[in-house]
Parts: sequence; structure tokens; C-alpha cells
Amino acid sequence: MIGVMCMVFVLGAGAFDQAFHEANAAYGAGDYATAIQTYEQLIHESVIDPAVFYNLGNAYYRSGRLGPAIANYERALQLDPGFENAQLNLAKAVRDTQHRLAKPLPSEWEQSLLFWHYEVPLRLTLTLAALLWLAFWILLGIRQWRPLRYTGRLALILGLLALAFGGSAWVKSHPAMLAVANAEEVPVHYGTDAQETVRFKLYAGDRVVVDQRRNGWARVTTIDDERGWAQDKDLTFVGPPYERPVVAKDL
Repeated sequence: MIGVMCMVFVLGAGAFDQAFHEANAAYGAGDYATAIQTYEQLIHESVIDPAVFYNLGNAYYRSGRLGPAIANYERALQLDPGFENAQLNLAKAVRDTQHRLAKPLPSEWEQSLLFWHYEVPLRLTLTLAALLWLAFWILLGIRQWRPLRYTGRLALILGLLALAFGGSAWVKSHPAMLAVANAEEVPVHYGTDAQETVRFKLYAGDRVVVDQRRNGWARVTTIDDERGWAQDKDLTFVGPPYERPVVAKDL
């Protein structure tokens, strides 16, 4: 049974490597449409890797589609905040947008209490939380078995650190829903009806926070606190879940 599981794992890894190589080769040959299709298929098959999102962002950027490019750079940075090339390419793509809008900021409490966690990848945060929590209980056990000086204080410190990293991991696992304008112009209405008055417009690549989705519409807020309803089809949602952007032929 273990041998079969290992074989499936190896075959799965081999299929990923082959598809990733094919996508990279298509990108290198300037066939961005094929590269995009292959990267998107990997994501559809639950391959969640910052390198895949980064390369997909590059392919969209080369295709002139700023919205999906920026969304995929954001996805890569959600998984690996220290991904320098993704940071650089994201900044370059944002400079190419019409408004050059900054990304909406996290809530004030998050900025105040978790200011330290933005450069720590989620996987490392989870690992540290688990290790600190384990060390906390080990120290408590040692203290019960053989009381030593300072073990109680050290256990308290480890417990607090475990809670801090655990809270950080939870916040990172439940980020505010971020979306990026996918169309050249995205009208934002007062309500969920295309006949409603247009309050303002987004342009390709503008990033917004989404707090509601309803019947093909999303309520969006910009960094300037402008709020209204835009159609889902005009947005690329950063996720998770990782939705593929709608293109004209899909409509």
C-alpha cells in the first residue's frame, strides 16, 4: 500500500514537472496563450505554488492583460511575501495602470498588532506556531515532573509566541478578499443592476477589497474608501479559491 502511494506521489510530481516545463517552454517561445492555458490548468488541478502564480503573472503581463497579471503577482506574494521578483514585477505592472492605485490597506487592528508578520511566509508561520506550541507543552510537562528555575516563565513566553504565530497564520489563511479590475473600464454602480447609476470607474489593474458577492456582483472598496458594486466578470479575484479570469470568448 505504501509503495502504491509513493508511486502515485512520484507520478504526480513528474506530471507537474512536465506541465510546468511545457508552460515555461511556451513562454520562452513567446506563445503566451499556451503558457497561460498550461499554468491555469496546473492551478485548476490544485497546484498551489508561488512560482506558478509568478510565471502566470508574467505570461498575462506579456499578453497585455494587466488585471490578471497583477492578481497572480498578488497570489504569489500571499504565499511568499519575500518573493523579490514578484514584488518588482507587481510594482512595474501597477506603474503601467491608468490610476496607479495603491493596494487597500489591512484593518487598523491588523496593522497595529501584526505589523511584524507581513514578511513571514504562511508555511513558516504555521511551522513556527506548531513548534512553539509543542515546546510549550513539553516545558509544562518537565515542570510537573521536575520543577526547574524559570521553566514556568519560559513556558509562558513560548505559549504567548505560539498564540501570536497561530493568530498570524489564521489571518494569513483568511485574508481580506482582494480583486483586480480585469476589463479596460469597470463601471462601479450604486446597486446590483447594470441600469443603476455609475458611481465611479475602475481601470485595468486597479486593486480593490471585496466584502460581499451576490448574484454575479461584488461590492468593492478602493484605498480611497470609494464603494460600490461591480460585476464579477469584470474582476479577477485573488483568492483563495483561485478563479480563472473571464475573457471575452467566455461571455
